Amino acid sequence: MRRFQPGFVGLEDAPTPMRRSKFSSDGSVVLMSGAASVRPPAAAPAYVACNAAIEGLGRGLAVELAPVRVNVVAPGTIDGNLWAQRPAEVREAVFAQYGADSLLRRVGRESEVAEAVLFLFTNTFMTGSTIYPDGGYSLR
Repeated sequence: MRRFQPGFVGLEDAPTPMRRSKFSSDGSVVLMSGAASVRPPAAAPAYVACNAAIEGLGRGLAVELAPVRVNVVAPGTIDGNLWAQRPAEVREAVFAQYGADSLLRRVGRESEVAEAVLFLFTNTFMTGSTIYPDGGYSLR
């Protein structure tokens, strides 16, 4: 077996039945990425690459684990727990800029991302896809 880091073994090293044995054939996996994968913010190449890698992983796992469905949600800036931890002036400045940069002129809500995840869990004919609940941020 190839080890990438302590305690992590590459999925491709496991025998095929082992790879699928933990999933029901009608199962679904949803990974989380971010809209920065398709619309990079300034001076953040590592962040962009990490988000894009998760989306690529989702497509690769969709092929590898079929018929288990694997999809990715890549939200934009979301008004939620992550931003609640930041100073108000930082949060307000980021939210204002995101609103200016997105088609819907606002940040998203955690409930909107949850709805996207539930859609992917329940749609039985979608796999290998990434959806962007980002208010149109990735289109500008």
